[in-house]
Amino acid sequence: MRDQASNLKNSQIVAVISGKGGVGKTLLATNIAAVIAENNKKVLLFDADVGFTNADILLGVYPKYSIKDFVNQKCSIENLVIPTSYGLDLISLGGDVSDLLTANELVLKDFAIHFLKLLENYDIVVMDMPPGFSTNYMPFLSLVDEFVIMTTPEPTSVVNTYTMIKLLSIKGIKGESIHVVANMVENVKEAQGLMERFTEVVEKFVGNRVSSVTMIKDHPLVLKSIHDRQLFALKYRSIQPSFSIMRIVSYILKTELKKAEEETLIQRFINFFRGDH
Repeated sequence: MRDQASNLKNSQIVAVISGKGGVGKTLLATNIAAVIAENNKKVLLFDADVGFTNADILLGVYPKYSIKDFVNQKCSIENLVIPTSYGLDLISLGGDVSDLLTANELVLKDFAIHFLKLLENYDIVVMDMPPGFSTNYMPFLSLVDEFVIMTTPEPTSVVNTYTMIKLLSIKGIKGESIHVVANMVENVKEAQGLMERFTEVVEKFVGNRVSSVTMIKDHPLVLKSIHDRQLFALKYRSIQPSFSIMRIVSYILKTELKKAEEETLIQRFINFFRGDH
């Protein structure tokens, strides 16, 4: 899948993908990007889910331009870059229907050429890709170093994840570049058993192995963070989903991250009654 252009870039490219929508892909991508930025890396979050972008909402920013403006030469690609309060930059291709209709294969190829020039400004680029697999996005996927595949324990989601891994394998992506994340987990023991069987099936029938499998438990504070337009991995550092984000980031950065400082007894007591646990 990787082409000559991927050898010219200096950035590490991480693609967050999924076989279907509604699995929490954008939420994961924004939290991953923010935690990486917090670890002294220059980060760009690229929301490529044109027509359905919402990373800007989670990050509390308001893009002035979209891919439609870029195509109509009303802005440069640099004008699409938006600084955020989280120490990372965002590019959003736009959330309107008109943006979606604009983004055909030729437009995305042209955009990718300009996008490549931006990469020298960043240590890590996190790409929030549209659900499913489209050849239109191959210019971006060919740059990717690490794939984070989102799923849920729901059967159709797991099947779609299997298909995604099979497609990546056909494109020559090795297992050490593939990380699977099971989101919205209610029963950890059951989910672990399911994912263990899943990885065995991948190894047996696809001939590939995944580098890591991470569980993210369903947690009320994650939903609260969305409503409050805050990133849970920074706001609620001591909940299981935040530890899972740190685990994923440690795989990406290939280094162990420091966990949140141990809370005092009084703080834990207060958090218990607030529900921050």
